[in-house]
Amino acid sequence: MHYQQTPKLHLSSPHIFVERTLALIKPDAADKAEEIESIILRSGFTVLQRKPCDPFIWLADWLMKNNPNKPSISSGTEIQNEA
Repeated sequence: MHYQQTPKLHLSSPHIFVERTLALIKPDAADKAEEIESIILRSGFTVLQRKPCDPFIWLADWLMKNNPNKPSISSGTEIQNEA
């Protein structure tokens, strides 16, 4: 038996390389995060992912804002005065 080899196809198409850059917003500039992101987007960059600096604080804030029962946090002095 004779097997014929299939010719290998060599394409000389251009390669597209995508670079990723990590951008961090320092905690003292966190209140200007939206403005900073706006400048980044206007400069032609794309934001692929956002991560909070402290995920526990972010999660706690998110849970407090999105809780349908809206619990109130009271100080310990109010609870002691009622007893």
